Amino acid sequence: MKKFVLSLLCLSLSTAYASDDLDMANKIRAEGFYNSEVMHTLEQLTDEIGPRLSGSPQMKKANNWTLEKLKGWGLKNAYLDPFEFGRGWSHDSASIDLLSPREVSLHGIPVAWTPGTKGEVIGDVVIFDAASITDLAQYKGKLKGKIIMMGAGKNIEAPENSVFQRYDSGELSTLTEFDVMRAPSHSPWVTADRRDGAMQRYNFQATLSNFLKEEQVAGVIYRSWRQGGLINVFGSDHRVGKTFPVPALIIEAEHYNLLSRMIDNGKTPKLSLNIDARFHDNDRNAYNTIAEIPGSDKNPEIVMVGGHLDSWHASDGAVDNGAGVAVSMEAVRILQALNFKPKRTIRIGLWSGEEQGLFGSAAYVDEHFATRPKPTDKNEQALPSYLWKDQGWPIETKADHDKFSVYFNMDNGSGRFRGIYTEGNVAAKSIFGNWFSPYSDLSTGTITNQSTGGTDHESFDDVGLPGFQFIQDKLDYGSRLHHTHIDSIDHVVEADLKQASVILAGFLYKAAMADERMPRKPMPKDISNLQKQQMKLKADKARKNRDKEGNKSLEINSVKN
Repeated sequence: MKKFVLSLLCLSLSTAYASDDLDMANKIRAEGFYNSEVMHTLEQLTDEIGPRLSGSPQMKKANNWTLEKLKGWGLKNAYLDPFEFGRGWSHDSASIDLLSPREVSLHGIPVAWTPGTKGEVIGDVVIFDAASITDLAQYKGKLKGKIIMMGAGKNIEAPENSVFQRYDSGELSTLTEFDVMRAPSHSPWVTADRRDGAMQRYNFQATLSNFLKEEQVAGVIYRSWRQGGLINVFGSDHRVGKTFPVPALIIEAEHYNLLSRMIDNGKTPKLSLNIDARFHDNDRNAYNTIAEIPGSDKNPEIVMVGGHLDSWHASDGAVDNGAGVAVSMEAVRILQALNFKPKRTIRIGLWSGEEQGLFGSAAYVDEHFATRPKPTDKNEQALPSYLWKDQGWPIETKADHDKFSVYFNMDNGSGRFRGIYTEGNVAAKSIFGNWFSPYSDLSTGTITNQSTGGTDHESFDDVGLPGFQFIQDKLDYGSRLHHTHIDSIDHVVEADLKQASVILAGFLYKAAMADERMPRKPMPKDISNLQKQQMKLKADKARKNRDKEGNKSLEINSVKN
């Protein structure tokens, strides 16, 4: 009986992975490990081009460079895919100096899409603490020429000791447990019951921008939420007519707290700001880089791979997401170098606008695969899409929706692949287990039916297309690199990029040659009326609580005055 079971197992394995598949796996491993270009690609992207803020001249340089690189490797149908984005922005330098009560240079980085100072600006510093329109009244007529701090300083907590981490077996095992209470993978990150609060914050930000402009504030300073000298950067609104009107910097938490303590002790700090920044309005499109290895079938289906090419402006964007771009490019380079002729077309997409809301991949999906109805109300149309009342139903598919097989994404730093998220697609689990088999000495091949968010695979998953993100070792991505000024190639692990490139090339090969396209989950649909009623109740309760807190604040201020 044991011999019979063993024979069946051997037969099953031989059927699952034919000799030509294993031969191809050997070739992929040899090309990816011994002729790798992944670090060279990443060096050119980071050291030579540098930061790649969406809409900036450097981002367009990166678009052109990746386009020519892919064409040079022999990929076909390469082009830059435009979509409407907004204003371009760049900066050359920024300085912030404390002039009194003592002199010292501080460390700050501009908020993206804020104007430059047009030379040195000197002003007294005041703490600005307003969270509602009512709060603004106390500052009326008092801020002209001032440099304002957005809130008081905060205590710095004891740091965590774990800076650099890899998954251990226990964590990977826990990751495979499915959370039945979690919403479907296509659910928006601002749910219906949270929309009121998000709308309140959005409307206040617009009012605040106008107020600071009218009050002729000289500059704005934000506190980095990280510590130890790390500055996390972000951007204001990039849309035409919506950009922040006052020069703004994010400074180290320790420097921010220094200024805050001086004010608490009765001092009036005086600062000098000098930000050399500008807008680029000659072209308000952003661009995705697209290229492919054409399929040999008569009417080939589509396999896609990619990651976001854009980064923030404070650093070279090596782990976020130069690593994902370099690995995606290396995977198609490996297959092209092997003169691979796939049945399905293998298409690479290097996206722009990811950091502002997955805009590039969403625009591409909307253009080629599926669309959603837009709001009919003009006021709602003017809002960012995450504030729309719903996602837009029903989804209207295009011809290529049916031809599409799968999209693979890399965008969680430079850590090696430890497995993959199925986004709840249980039919993909056994397939992926088989595809990891020739690389079992490189990866645990953990497969979880959980979903993960915040990457471009969501643009595909949201319209019913199989889109997947790999499980990656965390390394120091979240602890100190993500969106900070030290996101450089120095923190990339070369061996991890080679491992990821080989596995990704193997997955592309299998997806392109499989007998059937990747199985799909049921098409996304709107939530039920019962769920809408429950979310409305939650939203009403949250609104009442906010009103109560606001009234308490007014009572306290009234007593103080």
